[in-house]
Amino acid sequence: MGFLRELLKKETLTERLFKFVDDYEIYCELIGLEIEIGECISSPIRASDDTPSFALYVPTRIPNIRPDEIWFKDLADGRYGDIFKFTKYFALHHYGEVLENNYAVTKFLDARLNLNMFNGKAIELRERIVKEYVPRNLNTEIYYKSRPYTRRDLTDYWNNLFLDAEDLNHFNVKSVRYLLDEYGNVRKEFRKNDLAYIYPIFNKEKLYQPEAIKSMKFRNTCPGNDYRYYQGFPQIEFKSKTLIITKSMKDVMVFWKFFNKFLETPVEVLAPAAESIKLSDEFVEWAKENFDHIICVSDYDLAGVKFAQHCKSFGFSYKFISTERILINGKYKVLDKDISDFVWNNGYNPTIKLLKSWKLNTL
Repeated sequence: MGFLRELLKKETLTERLFKFVDDYEIYCELIGLEIEIGECISSPIRASDDTPSFALYVPTRIPNIRPDEIWFKDLADGRYGDIFKFTKYFALHHYGEVLENNYAVTKFLDARLNLNMFNGKAIELRERIVKEYVPRNLNTEIYYKSRPYTRRDLTDYWNNLFLDAEDLNHFNVKSVRYLLDEYGNVRKEFRKNDLAYIYPIFNKEKLYQPEAIKSMKFRNTCPGNDYRYYQGFPQIEFKSKTLIITKSMKDVMVFWKFFNKFLETPVEVLAPAAESIKLSDEFVEWAKENFDHIICVSDYDLAGVKFAQHCKSFGFSYKFISTERILINGKYKVLDKDISDFVWNNGYNPTIKLLKSWKLNTL
């Protein structure tokens, strides 16, 4: 009887699958894109879809669904269903595989997502998957088709940071027309009023969508532990002995433009993928060999203060753009948390005044 009780309590293979990965992660891994719920993309389960018609949604009228369940709908041919049905269509379309039941689907997902559910390593891999998806940076290739900068790119966005087409070209910034899959099929289309950019860094890329929700703004294929893939590294010219370490490609470009062009004070500027990344001993050694003055500029928040303390431990200087805070709905918010915010909110003259006060031209 004890054996029977244990057998009855044994989790199903499906239950085990969803302990280690959720529906949204499966959709994103298979399709190769981070898809906003409700966003239409070109269908990944049929050949031609010139008008994007495939979307994910949360089923609210379906009884007995799991808490994290997400369904798909192909508006062009009427197909819809859960992640198991989607995986069956996906496997047939891309690999010619017929998955007859949920067991076959689970085996397929185990192989495609490298879960290793059947050899006892799934828990370790779940930890890996969580790290990859928080933030959701899929370490896969980004396939895209670029376009000339649009009027909205320049007038409504970059010009507010005093960056023009020449500056963007210097940093090889691409305006994105389409995101593609590995076969060249359109997965997402950006209209002329949409803002989407690729930051190429050697053979890797970072996708930036300024107007997307926070979890969808970025997608990054650059290895975070290799300083040669820091944002701005391809543009390092070693014309200055002063290095600024900041937090984003946008800030890299703004610092570069204001110091090198407007103030005629040469500096080099780099940004790791995030403030949470610890500077490696290899990077610190490289930085100290090539620069006499290293200044870390971070936000005045918990993550930024920790990063400043981390930089200080190597003997680097650090600065905050602003430490002024306001109370909104019971929470403090830092005004002008980074140099891009400061330029956007205050304009040219206050930015020049701020950066002159740093006295970098005397270093």
